[in-house]
Amino acid sequence: FAGTRAHHITPPKMAAMVATASPSSSFPTALDLISSKDPAYFTKMVDLTASCPALVQAYNAANPTSQIRLLGKCEHLNPGMSHKDRIAKVMLQRAEARDELTNKATGEKKVILAASSGNTGCSLALVGTLMGYEVVIITNAKCSMEKRTHIRANGATLWLAESLPSDFPEQLGSETDYMKQEDLLAAAFPDKYYSVNQYGNMDNMDAHCDSTGAEIWAQTGGSVTHFVMSGSTGGTIQGVGKCLKERRADVEVVLADPDKSNLAGLMQRRSDPAAAAVTLAEVERMTKATGGIKVEGAGKGSLTGIMQCGGACLQYVDRSIAVNDFD
Repeated sequence: FAGTRAHHITPPKMAAMVATASPSSSFPTALDLISSKDPAYFTKMVDLTASCPALVQAYNAANPTSQIRLLGKCEHLNPGMSHKDRIAKVMLQRAEARDELTNKATGEKKVILAASSGNTGCSLALVGTLMGYEVVIITNAKCSMEKRTHIRANGATLWLAESLPSDFPEQLGSETDYMKQEDLLAAAFPDKYYSVNQYGNMDNMDAHCDSTGAEIWAQTGGSVTHFVMSGSTGGTIQGVGKCLKERRADVEVVLADPDKSNLAGLMQRRSDPAAAAVTLAEVERMTKATGGIKVEGAGKGSLTGIMQCGGACLQYVDRSIAVNDFD
């Protein structure tokens, strides 16, 4: 995201944090660090303006009092190395508070079941294991080996969607869509599995509204003018967009969407159905010619529940820009 008056905040050095802690205080746990309200533990922001194209540099040189600044939020500094730690913590802690993670008949803990393209699976594995639950993640062949290893290393069992029907022939039949598999297995075994449903779980969006967006606002001193993000569940861009627009209505929220994703075309339907039809037809043509989206965890063929919250299509997103598999 870019802000004309944004400033850079770097958390204090770890040694300084330890030195100022009271003798009786304990070092924060991994769960404490995720979306902490303490600014010392916010994921830091870095200034990337120097990497912007020459056109931006020329503008900044000519306009020293209203320069464009490009800032990046280092979400890899979360304990699980992803901003998905934020939603994993909120979704599971709220589910636990609602007593949804326990089999009421036996009192036993349910198994946390989630479909994920990778990042959320890594975070749910970490957070769920730290909270004392067994976690099962369903992903597909597009998920990188690094993410598969990370999911397993964080304590979860990993299932691949393409081969899963052979393990559950009665429940899944020939279904290989990992999101649908989560729904089918949770419906078939409601006393055993808790379905996270990250694509339709509004706690996902709330997590980013309450933490990621609030941190960005605080770290830029309220000077943020644009927020740019891709979308898969829609939780980040919708949650951060909601937070920022509630504080400043003219903040522009931009979806960076793979060019073989349907989200940009679906957004066009809001104002120009004819242009949307052309865009969606071109996506179909490119997909048939060169295959689907190669970018992991970005883009969608249809709207998720979060993307339709409030009855609108991505209501907190102003426009989209296309990116390709090489960007």
